[in-house]
Amino acid sequence: MKVLPAFFLQALACLTVHAGEEPPAWSVKVFNERLGTRYELVKKTQPSFCIGDFNGDGTSDVALLIKEKATTKVGIAIIEGGERNIKIVGAGKSFGNGGDDFSWMDVWSIRHAGKVDRLYVAKSEAASAVIYWDGSRYKWQQEGD
Repeated sequence: MKVLPAFFLQALACLTVHAGEEPPAWSVKVFNERLGTRYELVKKTQPSFCIGDFNGDGTSDVALLIKEKATTKVGIAIIEGGERNIKIVGAGKSFGNGGDDFSWMDVWSIRHAGKVDRLYVAKSEAASAVIYWDGSRYKWQQEGD
């Protein structure tokens, strides 16, 4: 029996849930209304979105893969379900060691960690990190290079 790396299993779990699906309609509506003039949705990595409770408020949030139209820089828009707040990491906004362009990212998935879900982001066979909510803002935790 082969043992699969943990990052592959997590990516596969996210893929089985969302590959080929569209993000929830409410999240696309919020995206289009509030971000559509500056950003566009990207489907370069499957899945192109992940659903989890990223801020620990008990409601589902949606993380969308996006690109800033003016610069073509890639990032993630986290649309929080309860308040419909939007946080952008990358896509022209510097964030952690990921910088302001996540075009390097070719794997992402959700890590369930207690009350708050975390986003695992990685470049295959290279760097990886976790994006998580610390109670007041999103943070970057480097895992490997």
